[in-house]
Amino acid sequence: MSILHLKGYAPVISAVNVEQRILTELQNSNGVVSAQLLDQDGLVTVAKSSEQNLDFSSIIGVLEHTPESQSVTITSQNAILIANRLEKNNLLVVKLQPSCNLGLIRKSLAKAVEELNALQI
Repeated sequence: MSILHLKGYAPVISAVNVEQRILTELQNSNGVVSAQLLDQDGLVTVAKSSEQNLDFSSIIGVLEHTPESQSVTITSQNAILIANRLEKNNLLVVKLQPSCNLGLIRKSLAKAVEELNALQI
């Protein structure tokens, strides 16, 4: 059952507002540069970013070749990219500073994935 249909609760204004709140919480985490939701075609549907023109083709390519993986992490000297599969073939992608607390951010990501999956009908 979706979070939008819980008995006794006032209806959420819209799923997009909740998605934006979730991404804002991620963006406010120490070390997070950007947080983006991508649809099944790899197009950005919701974004919270301090950067423009981010290219996620590399991480989407890795996910396409590893269908059994729910999460993929790519690290470089300049950044860390983490993509998490959501239900309905959507993706949550975050770009991190290389010196971030990865363990703490993964906990925040797990919570965000759970909340986002609850929104998808």
